[in-house]
Amino acid sequence: MQDSLFTIELPLVKTVEELRRVKIKYPKPKYDPYFIVSACIKAKKEKLEKLWKSFKPYADKKFKTKIIKNFHQRLWEMYIGNVLLIKKFNINHDEGRPDFIVNDNIYIECTAPTKGDPTKSDSVPEMLVAKNIEEIKEQDVPVDQMILRITQVINEKALEQYDKWKRKKWFNRKSSFIIAVNTSDLEFLEDPNMPNVVKALFGFKFIQIDLQTRKTSYSRRNNIRKINNAPVSVNYFVNDDYCFISGVLFSSERVLKSFDNMGDDCIFVNNPFSEYPVDKKFVKIFKHWNAKYDKSRNNLTLQKNY
Repeated sequence: MQDSLFTIELPLVKTVEELRRVKIKYPKPKYDPYFIVSACIKAKKEKLEKLWKSFKPYADKKFKTKIIKNFHQRLWEMYIGNVLLIKKFNINHDEGRPDFIVNDNIYIECTAPTKGDPTKSDSVPEMLVAKNIEEIKEQDVPVDQMILRITQVINEKALEQYDKWKRKKWFNRKSSFIIAVNTSDLEFLEDPNMPNVVKALFGFKFIQIDLQTRKTSYSRRNNIRKINNAPVSVNYFVNDDYCFISGVLFSSERVLKSFDNMGDDCIFVNNPFSEYPVDKKFVKIFKHWNAKYDKSRNNLTLQKNY
């Protein structure tokens, strides 16, 4: 158990009923149900142990304790570490610093939004899953709530975490800063043409079709109104207010779904107003959106390159 990711000795199960009994014994919120599932199903456990073996030298001291309660957040961090190693980047990690310092000049901080407090109206509701035809119900995709959860974690990393780093002696303000976001815990399917992370960064809303030209475009907005009518900005990358963020690396896929092709699910979008853009060698390794700002025309363009 010393070298294992799993510090709790849990039985391997073969049936849904066996798994149900284990979940009862190790309930939420002390134990993340996905952690329990991953520890009890042999195929999942073996994949995670492989990820852990590579990531272990870069994990903080409390990583194995934290993953028990916050499984998706810590798993995403471990996954990104493995992706960077597979892509042959040099990575470092020290307590109190970014999750990864890449090639000594890129700071990467990982985050994975949850659905939020279910008692609050702006949280993402649970997705309805029907066990039979009689239980099938119509359910809207809560796009705005999902975007609000994304903006919250970006704010936590961009405004709170980065601000703390600036006061440290080790901090180099000329290093590129990337926020890595995984939205799989929100569960609902996304618009394949315009991911929610991109909507949160550039304010895109709904697709529009010109009936005469047949050309499509997206409507835009600067903010989303919460239930209490408070505005939340969704224009991080349309001006220089967040010029210290170089870009966002994101995925909406479950980590284990991408295990055999690690990194293929990751998409990078650059901040066209960044003071310290990410090296093109880093960008080209991933699928990416290319954002450009033409100052002379005051024109922002965004191109999908995958």
